[in-house]
This record gives sequence, C-alpha cells and structure tokens, in this order.
Amino acid sequence: MAGLPPAVIVTAEHDPLRDQGDRYAQKLADADVPVKHLPIKGATHAFFSFTGSVQLSRDVLIQLADAVATAFND
Repeated sequence: MAGLPPAVIVTAEHDPLRDQGDRYAQKLADADVPVKHLPIKGATHAFFSFTGSVQLSRDVLIQLADAVATAFND
C-alpha cells in the first residue's frame, strides 16, 4: 500500500461493509499513506443516495468536498 495517494474513507455505522472500510483505512495508515477516516454514526449502507433529502448525507458530502479541495490546494 505504500506509495498510494492520500485517501478519504467514509464508513457508515450500520453498514455490513463497515469493518472492511475500517480495516482498509487502518492498512493505509499503517503504510504511512495519508488517510482521513470518517466513521459516520447512525448511517446505513448507501446513505449517500439521499443527499437531496437527508441532512447527514449532505453534511458528509460537504466534508468530502472540503477534503478534496484541501488536497488540491496543498
């Protein structure tokens, strides 16, 4: 994993794939890859599908947009 670009990993608390995302974020960190892990409490799988109607989804989308903007401004 060394040499991979910086990453932002979002995991949802009630997602059956959460543990895999958590492990991936940890493996990146262990390989000294810059990683920002956003574990989202109360969220379910596919919560990003509801950015038009669920405030939590919009809030996380803004966090992701901020992370991308920061990456391109560094």
